[in-house]
This record gives sequence, C-alpha cells and structure tokens, in this order.
Amino acid sequence: MDTAEKFSRYAEWVADESPLYASLARAAADDDLLLDIASEARSAQPEPELLLAAVHSLLLDGREHPLSQFYPSCGGADPDADPVPQFRDFCRANEAQLRSIVARRRCQTNDVGRSAVIRPAFEHVARTAGTGTVAQVEIGASAGLNLNWDRYQYEFAGAGTVGPSDAPVTIESEVRGDRRPPVSRAVPTVAYRRGIDLNTLDASLEADARWLHALIHPNRVRRHDRLEAALEVAREHRPPLTEGDAVDALPSHLSAAPDDAALVVYSTHVLYQLDEETIANLRSVLSRHSRERRVYWLSIDPGEELGTPTYRLVTFDDETARETQLARFESYGKWIRWLASEDGPPSQEPS
Repeated sequence: MDTAEKFSRYAEWVADESPLYASLARAAADDDLLLDIASEARSAQPEPELLLAAVHSLLLDGREHPLSQFYPSCGGADPDADPVPQFRDFCRANEAQLRSIVARRRCQTNDVGRSAVIRPAFEHVARTAGTGTVAQVEIGASAGLNLNWDRYQYEFAGAGTVGPSDAPVTIESEVRGDRRPPVSRAVPTVAYRRGIDLNTLDASLEADARWLHALIHPNRVRRHDRLEAALEVAREHRPPLTEGDAVDALPSHLSAAPDDAALVVYSTHVLYQLDEETIANLRSVLSRHSRERRVYWLSIDPGEELGTPTYRLVTFDDETARETQLARFESYGKWIRWLASEDGPPSQEPS
C-alpha cells in the first residue's frame, strides 16, 4: 500500500471520530508535498498519524497560524469553514520542522483509557494464578502511563466503580454483553513494574508530554484532560522504563521479577508495529523463560484491526502455550465486552 492510499484509508477510518482529520487526510492523499513530508516516517510507522500529530504538536507549542482556529485543543472553535487551505499553507510554511518531527518521533499514543481492559485482565491472571501479587513488564510502554493502571479509578457502567476513591484519573467504560469482567475491590498488588520501549518518553519533559497530547485528536477534550491527569500521576510515581529492544531487554527483567508474584508481560496497541520475525522472537523468549516459571502474556491478537480489537492471554508453562480470548474493547476504553468465563475460560494451544 502506497502512502497516498494509507491517507485515504485513514480518512475513512477516522471520519466518525474526527471530521477535521478526515478532511485533512483526504487532502494529503492528493498533495505530493504532504505525501513527501509524511514519507520521512520510519519503517512500520503510520504516516498519516505522524504527519497530523506533527502539525498538532507545533500548534500546541504556540506556533501562530490561522489553522489553530480549527483545533479545540489549541483554543479553536472548530468552525465550519474549510480547513484544507490553511492546513496546506501551514505545512508549506513549516516544512523543515515537520520533516524533522515525522522522521524523529514515533506513534506512541499512551492512552490510559486502554487500562479499562488491562485492569480486569490483571485480576483475571491473579485469580488464575491463585495469588494477589503480580509482577508486570510492559512492551511498548511509551511514557509508562499504563504501568500505573493500579493507581487509577474505574467506573464500569454495569459493573460498578473500583480503585482508589481519591485517584486523579478516572476511567469510564461501558460493560457490554452478558459476562461481568473480574473487577473486585481487591486490586492485585504490583510487586514489580517495568516498561520497555525503543524510544521512551518522559512525563516530566514538556516536549514529550506535548507529543503525547499531539497524538490525540484535537476535538477529544476529555481524552486530553485524562492524559494530563495521568501525566501528573507519572510525575509523582515515575514509571521505571528501559529504552531498548524488547527481545533483548526482556530476559533480565523476567529474571528480576519476584518469585512469589504472577509474572505478566503485556502490551496494548504495539504488536501491529512489529514484523512476524520480531513477534516470533518475542514469543520464543517468553516460552524459554517458562522452563523456570509460568509466564502470562497479555496482548491484542497480532494483525487484528485496531478499532475494536480482542485482548488475549497466552499462558506459557514449561514451553507449552495455551491461549484464551479475554475481551473485546474499543481502542480507547469506551466499552469492554468480557469474553472469558471466570469458572475456567476455554483455552487452546495456538498453531
């Protein structure tokens, strides 16, 4: 798929969430200069998201231009006028800076709404393992905001409210379907936490915090507010992060985890950015470590569409793998549909 087609497909995908971004993406698909700027992106990085985030980042940084009137996150009123002429003018006026950002940055949306599925997934693992203690290692942790999932409050419509009542972050999620996700008031205790990313972000750095905001659609004011609250939590409870390749970094962190805790390796929207060889190598690391102790792997099914993905659990025990589908969920945690039975979820050995 060439870059122009990627922009066209992104415009269709994002139309309901952000009419502004749909218009801009359609325009970029027919603009040689904008496509060329977007092509600065590294391999496996999504060009449409990076170009749009790069523009958003400069506007958030105070770059003055009439384009900002279309961005509620920058004080704009989201007018009915056509934003495309101003978008093209902005990109031409700031071409060099945009090329630099697109080439240097990565799509690292660290949305804590995804903890709406992480929270019950960890409780499911704790129940399965028969322990109240977990050790967690996150792959593709970005700034590590989801490493603090146990410090957030959750309002599960249809299943109750759990988590610290004084938590700065509240995640609201609708529970769909007949099965109630495992969310009791006894949150598992996190005895070990570590995040791994090729390019870690620091919540205390203004530029990194701004980039995380830039990755959110300009009209999603509540997501921006929730991100800012999560950044404040991360500044107080700094997530321990390792910068490097997950396949190389994982073994030492797996070995460092306390023996009396359920060992959980997890990610959300990461595997789609990895090639098949890297995923196979990652799986091999986890399988080999399971000779020493059981390893639980939480992730989205590789290769699945990201809008409403499936969260799955692969349990490695002495190099034998069993897979369980835990839940379907909206990518930013708006809703969750729990699939696994807490009486003993059906599992299978994946091919």
